[in-house]
Amino acid sequence: MQLTADAVAVAGTRSPLVRPTSFTAPPSHVTPVAGDPGYGQVALALALGGRMPVAAGSVLLDGLDDAALRRRHVALVDVPEVSSPEDGLAVHHVVAEELAFAGRPSGRAAVAEFLDRHGVLAAADEPFERLAAQERVRVLTSAAAERAATRVLVVTNPDRRGGDPRLWWPILTAHAASGLTVVVQLTHATMRQLGLAVRAELGSTEEVAA
Repeated sequence: MQLTADAVAVAGTRSPLVRPTSFTAPPSHVTPVAGDPGYGQVALALALGGRMPVAAGSVLLDGLDDAALRRRHVALVDVPEVSSPEDGLAVHHVVAEELAFAGRPSGRAAVAEFLDRHGVLAAADEPFERLAAQERVRVLTSAAAERAATRVLVVTNPDRRGGDPRLWWPILTAHAASGLTVVVQLTHATMRQLGLAVRAELGSTEEVAA
């Protein structure tokens, strides 16, 4: 499903949280949106997922401006204070919660199978925050992708966790190769590190064609 932000703006109490922002995220593709981490990126993610009203512009999913449709099909991954795991939770607890939210079996055996499949079974009892950045991205995006209705992943600033983005970028491209639409919010520094041109940017309606 194609996700389109058309001059989307989100209002704040005293000033805009998101100034008009435009981009098109096609299916089977990773679409990076450059910007500084903070309330703006969180508000944009919520608007994309149909969880926050827009003050101007529109968010379209396959051409439809339908917040309920987006809530069903857009999964918000690791959004600070929204869908990011609580500090200190063990890896197996985080996975159990994610699988339950995805409507999947979330008992001990199911969690162990998931962790084993994604190569982190040995870290099951460790605090989730101690996982390497690429392991965090793999676990959280894979759990979100297991929701039957998920067609779009919106991943918020995985680079804020540190680590080498070149290790987790292939995880995102693999999800896109499976047919999902992937939107990832990144800092400009990470965009440069990955060798990516800035084609979409928080607070800009000047989308650059690929």
